[in-house]
Amino acid sequence: ANGKEAGLLMEKIGGLLRLLNHAYYDLDSPLADDRDYDLLLRRLEDLEALFPDLSAADSPARHVGGGLSEKFSPVPHPYPMLSLLDVFSREEVEDFVGRIQARVPGEAFLVEMKIDGLSISLTYEKGRLVRGVTRGDGVSFGEDVTENLLEIRAIPKVLAEAVEELSVRGEVFMPQRSFESLNRELEEEGKKLFANPRNAASGTIRQLDASVVRSRNLSFFAFEVQHASRGFRSDSESLDWLKSLGFLVIPELEKAVTAEEVMAAVDRIGEKRSFLPFGIDGAVIKLDRLDLRGLFGETVKYPRWSVAYKYPPEQKETQVLDITAEVGRTGRITPLAWLAPVSLAGTTVQRASLHNQNYIDQLDIRIGDTVLVQKGGDIIPAVISVNKEKRPEGTRPYQLPALCPACASPTEYKGGADLYCTYIDCPAQLTGHLVYFASKEAMDIDGLGEKAALALTEHGYVRSMADLYSLRDKRDELIGSGIIGREKNVDKLLAEIELSKEQDPDRLLTGLGIPLVGRQTARALLSALPDIHEIAAVDEDRLARIPDIGPATAGEIRSWFSRKEPQELLARLEAAGLRFSRVKEGSWNPLEGQSYVLTGTLSSLTRREAKEALEALGARVSSSVSKNTKAVIAGDSPGSKAVRARELGITIMDEEEFSSWLSGLKKEGENR
Repeated sequence: ANGKEAGLLMEKIGGLLRLLNHAYYDLDSPLADDRDYDLLLRRLEDLEALFPDLSAADSPARHVGGGLSEKFSPVPHPYPMLSLLDVFSREEVEDFVGRIQARVPGEAFLVEMKIDGLSISLTYEKGRLVRGVTRGDGVSFGEDVTENLLEIRAIPKVLAEAVEELSVRGEVFMPQRSFESLNRELEEEGKKLFANPRNAASGTIRQLDASVVRSRNLSFFAFEVQHASRGFRSDSESLDWLKSLGFLVIPELEKAVTAEEVMAAVDRIGEKRSFLPFGIDGAVIKLDRLDLRGLFGETVKYPRWSVAYKYPPEQKETQVLDITAEVGRTGRITPLAWLAPVSLAGTTVQRASLHNQNYIDQLDIRIGDTVLVQKGGDIIPAVISVNKEKRPEGTRPYQLPALCPACASPTEYKGGADLYCTYIDCPAQLTGHLVYFASKEAMDIDGLGEKAALALTEHGYVRSMADLYSLRDKRDELIGSGIIGREKNVDKLLAEIELSKEQDPDRLLTGLGIPLVGRQTARALLSALPDIHEIAAVDEDRLARIPDIGPATAGEIRSWFSRKEPQELLARLEAAGLRFSRVKEGSWNPLEGQSYVLTGTLSSLTRREAKEALEALGARVSSSVSKNTKAVIAGDSPGSKAVRARELGITIMDEEEFSSWLSGLKKEGENR
């Protein structure tokens, strides 16, 4: 590629990697398996090596991990928590071993399992645990999660020896049995499942309620002494010392000298990975002698004295017994392959998502076919290919249904490949719609959570969102059934539902669940067209010209309002007394068009209350700082957003300044 083509490709790959990093590290919801991510990162690194002048300053090839959560206080890293360079072949391992031994002939390597979990740094003073920090950006800051780490039994709180100073790096992980148990519980509760144990561990450590951490049975392996008040000659010696202090260290460490011995150790680990009670995502190969590591140094992201070998995903053949269409809570219809049971990566696989009709067509997957299945990232089952030589006679191509399998309503494709049910009150998605409709961001109906919504739909009290507003006529039945609690609970919920009739129409518009229409978009719509009926009546071009809307959102809005079922729902909601019009007279929007960011903990009001106060004055509250941000409101432990604001020269208000400024604006509005 020439420079221009390379620059465009680097920009695209970099953008995709940032998205994948955010999903993996910050949201604990991976969008790609590890091997695909690693190969994409390798491609970017190769391009940057060829065109260093085109490399972006914030390139994912130069930075470790994700961002920092606003939930926890940022803590500076006294010692970097770098990542490892991934290798995928014997040739790459041989090259690494040869490069090291060219300078230090005959020196041993340590080969160990690469635990698939969340990297943590523990600090001890006089033998007592004083702090635990996540990797964060790997160089500058991590998140202080000490309170949650205290709930993990495998982490020593007091060491067997009163060591003056000690910093230990290790991996918090969720054992396979605990992961399967947790996902069963989440499935029974109708909640989103974790994709793999690594994300379950990461999501658990970021819980604000430490009792949740205690209940999920996390564990911990130490793998590195970052700093100690004594010295060591080798890594293996330091790990033996950690064992004597009470740490669990990564099991079955092997020493090897030649490339052949290193690969033999890697292969032995690979043979065991299907039978381990915890997940691994590779094998770590590192120079054992600590004093020699300085000869090789490190990049901004990787040490040069260590690599991580990544195993190819395990694959096996099995047969497709059936293909069914499953309706998700957003109305998306996903094809699911039911498979003859096959053992993969230590678990029995009996089903795999086929994603969408395009995926089925590309592979030509049919009921009765023999298919090759693998676990992406060793967790998520996927059908990779079809063995057409073993295809039985009489099979037919599979087509997703024209009618929803849950409610028999017409289905339609959106975005080209994804099929959706068009009925807003489809039973398969009604519970999810109710929970969203009642959420803080929408109608704010306290008490109508997942459990209550599921009970109301399963027992037939609610078959449409509009049925909520006739529940008062069934008060005695609800009390008698006890499905949402006793008399006090029923009356409280009915009162909350009645109060919601007075909510602003932007909350109602948000709660309708129109694709791409959140609270901010709903506000923008009602600023331009102050009545929901007006929004329903205008054409797509007019909608697209409204600030913050755009063609894609306009198309979704127009499509939603044009269908019969939403029109019937709106008529019932209006008849129940909900507000459809925004009162324009006397409105006071001095912050119209301005963007603000909230960070840290506020003591006098919640983040949500602060957000709503700003939005009531016309402001837009963003989750990230940019050059267009008007000001950042910073509470206690403000984190990386405040740092970014200082870099850009953006005004930062502390809580006292914010409260005073807000009061002044409100008084000005009252005096108008």
